[in-house]
Amino acid sequence: MAKISIVTPTRDRDDLISETIESVIKQTEKDWQMIIVDDHSSAEDETEKVIKSFADERIQYFKLTDENGKGIAAARNFGIMLAETELVTFLDSDDICYPERIELTLKAFSEKKPDLTYGNLKRWDPQTNEETNQLPQFQPGEFDFKRFSEVDYIPMGTVTTKRSILLEYPFNSFFRRAEDYDLLMRLAKRGYKFHYIDHPLIKYRRHEGSITKEKKMLFNYGRMVKNNYQVVKDE
Repeated sequence: MAKISIVTPTRDRDDLISETIESVIKQTEKDWQMIIVDDHSSAEDETEKVIKSFADERIQYFKLTDENGKGIAAARNFGIMLAETELVTFLDSDDICYPERIELTLKAFSEKKPDLTYGNLKRWDPQTNEETNQLPQFQPGEFDFKRFSEVDYIPMGTVTTKRSILLEYPFNSFFRRAEDYDLLMRLAKRGYKFHYIDHPLIKYRRHEGSITKEKKMLFNYGRMVKNNYQVVKDE
């Protein structure tokens, strides 16, 4: 029986997602389910074919329809609804798990009894296979609310929390970016216990297709999260 559900939103990643899935299959902990939610991939995309080629019952594939929303927040919320376990973790469809990622996460929940865990990452250049540390200003560490209210230093691809919490506090589908920062800020403000796993859990793939490399939007969603927090704090 699965101990943890891995929710992976994807869109037009048929060229990358196989490496992501392989990194999950190679986990030292084998009792997991992976829920891949296809967020309106193009007709030419072959993500479904790639996923089915693994023929692994632990891996489930769903297509997000218009009536269920659109965007990474809606895809994650849809995956959370389908999760069969109390613990839910997140993994983007272009990133790679280190083999101990799930094992270390389950150990932290068993020993530290947190509401949410997160860990470190390595920035990975697939062209050179070079792995580097996160940029200093975003380097994860022990949870500090003041620092977090100023800088989003928690990598969402390393976060695990309880399904019951996520059902009460889902991702805000209004956000086209910073939906993870918005969620984590809401949870932090409500006093949920965050625990930092001092170990790299994922390799963050550096490539031009990453959402964080998209052309800068006119609307600053990260600033909106900070402003919302400021309003609440001053009330």
